[in-house]
Amino acid sequence: MPLAVVSFSLVVTGLAAGLGAAVAGVGLFVLVGTLYAARGIAHVDRIRLADLTGGPVLRAPYRAPAPGAGPLRRALAPLACGRSWLEALHAVVRFPVALVAFVVTVTWWAGALAGLLYPLWGWSLYTIPGYTDLGSQLSMDHPLVATALLHMAAGALFLLTLPAVVRACAYADASVGRALLLLPEDPRVRVYTAPADRVPAGV
Repeated sequence: MPLAVVSFSLVVTGLAAGLGAAVAGVGLFVLVGTLYAARGIAHVDRIRLADLTGGPVLRAPYRAPAPGAGPLRRALAPLACGRSWLEALHAVVRFPVALVAFVVTVTWWAGALAGLLYPLWGWSLYTIPGYTDLGSQLSMDHPLVATALLHMAAGALFLLTLPAVVRACAYADASVGRALLLLPEDPRVRVYTAPADRVPAGV
């Protein structure tokens, strides 16, 4: 989540500033700097994806400047590179996905802890004027016990489903990276995170 916030803020700010000043010319160089920043962030995300998948991940090569291009065209070459723009798009698109995944994960953790630890804090609810517990609807004889058991059962349900929810959130976040950052069928560029003795020779 922190990386998603930083990348979103950096790329959106850079794109806005670059497009706003593009007419003056200096904005083009701001856009180039933003695309280079997006490349660096994308490389970190590819390493993260490699750790998640347990193996090397692949990406398409960046578009190189045309042979014989002058210094200005070489400096502005990232603007003509579709891969760089996809990496900038990833920084923008990933933020809402990561935000939703973060909120869902925190909610599930909070539900599990709040439910299982209800006997330690549930008494505080009765200090609220007009509060009516759920247990009184289930058991008129032992409403406090019924309420505690109901909350603890809900907490246990949150806890049991927590691994699946976390995996689903991680998969949703990683799917954005796979769609925009990786190109599995292209063997020319690889990002390895394995120890040196496990990396194929010649890489």
